[in-house]
Amino acid sequence: MTSTKNRDTYRFKTKPYKHQVAALKYLIEKGTDGGALLMEPRTGKTKVCIDWASILHQRGKASRVLIVCPVSVMEVWVDEIAIHCPVNYRITMWDKRGRKRFELPRYGGSQLDFVIMNFDALSTPGAKIIKGGIDTGRRSKSRGGRYTVKKKIIAWNPHLIVLDESHRIKSTSAMKSRALHSIGPHADYRIIATGTAVTKAKRVFDLFSQWKFLNPQSPLIAGMNLAEFKGEYGRFLERNGFSQFIGVKNEPKLRKKLHKEAFAVARDECFDLPANFPPKIIKVPLEETAKIYDDMAEEMVARIESGEYTEASIKLVQNLRFAQITSGLAKTSPTLEHPEGRWVRVGKEKLRYLDDLMQDWMEQDEKVVICARFRADIASIAKMIEGYSSKPKVFLLQGGMKPAERQAAIKGFRECDTAAAFIMNPQAGSLGIDLRTASTMVWYSLVNSFVDYSQSLDRIALSGKANRFYYLLGEGTYDELMFEALQTDGDIVKMIQASPHRLLRNFRP
Repeated sequence: MTSTKNRDTYRFKTKPYKHQVAALKYLIEKGTDGGALLMEPRTGKTKVCIDWASILHQRGKASRVLIVCPVSVMEVWVDEIAIHCPVNYRITMWDKRGRKRFELPRYGGSQLDFVIMNFDALSTPGAKIIKGGIDTGRRSKSRGGRYTVKKKIIAWNPHLIVLDESHRIKSTSAMKSRALHSIGPHADYRIIATGTAVTKAKRVFDLFSQWKFLNPQSPLIAGMNLAEFKGEYGRFLERNGFSQFIGVKNEPKLRKKLHKEAFAVARDECFDLPANFPPKIIKVPLEETAKIYDDMAEEMVARIESGEYTEASIKLVQNLRFAQITSGLAKTSPTLEHPEGRWVRVGKEKLRYLDDLMQDWMEQDEKVVICARFRADIASIAKMIEGYSSKPKVFLLQGGMKPAERQAAIKGFRECDTAAAFIMNPQAGSLGIDLRTASTMVWYSLVNSFVDYSQSLDRIALSGKANRFYYLLGEGTYDELMFEALQTDGDIVKMIQASPHRLLRNFRP
């Protein structure tokens, strides 16, 4: 691959797979017409996007790249850029906190600027309308919220915009979709990247909104509005005054156009991919639970330094409480009505991040194992997933279940041929079960025991696919220490005693 400007060879920082080289050649051929990477999960579309941005930068055609992605993968992009980007770069995390702290980076300099933001930033309402010091209950339609975000992006003038998991804008009427449709023309290059361009219900009209961002002049949608696109490729039944989608029509015609427009690859076609992927660490900022965690951490540091807390007291009580708090749980003091206290949810930070991941995976017909330590978390996660419109199946495994109930859950999950979640307590599910029909595991909360941890990982070891492991860790908290200890079979209590200040969220070595 060479530069058309100086003919210097582009040097990959990490070796690409054959299908990734093919995807890059496709993007080069598409140029400013926009590129659609319809690549199944775990085929490496993120690296393709990073290499394409780097090639454009080397050719002098791009220095400002906007990545729009789900909030749960923003940190993944940071890690992937560090791994794969061969040119001098700078990253601006423009999440909820970042938008308060940072303006978009100034023009100039020789580095490649990546700005990473989440789709939801383009859905937030405008500023409150205050009259005479009184909140009117109305929101501005020109300033604040998504309106200010949109104006700042357009003024920044990105050269390349990447929509990661672009099916998030499949609804043309959604606020984020409308915002991105108007932002798109301001970029010279655009990429939509997803493994689920069309949902499992074969709603082919999901393509329209994504292509409207990518290239409204594309032969796939040119000259059509959404109703006309639906009429061309969808079969509908009028029922009780409403049109109900019942299937696809003109499918060969649509496929032909789509394959001319997009680069598509399935996992099964990529024979040279690795057996497993590196672990994905998702750092979850504490919001609702921040004060509770900070108060406990500061108290614990003081008591360790004074000698009041011994190794035994840390091990028996404090470790458990930290893990509960970072999961968003707290136990109330005993009362007459509840002599043992009761669990209350004090924060939903991890639930929101898990929800962001699971909605996509369930639409992709994935089967996912979720490891959660506490019953209250298992119940909350199950309730959340059971509420999805895609109606995935949910199976539970926790302490106190009868052998017949355990076997029914394991058998049901293994034999299920649709999207499903298996939510288990790692202590109850680390031994003697085979969950090989899943190749994705999410650690919602970690356990103290290295044996329980490592054996839980093995539950999906025989999937026959490239396994992936995600970790939801409270940012700057006990969770990160626990993860570090589990990678080396280390002793978390000794780590805390040796350096108690590492428990503090604002700690800097």
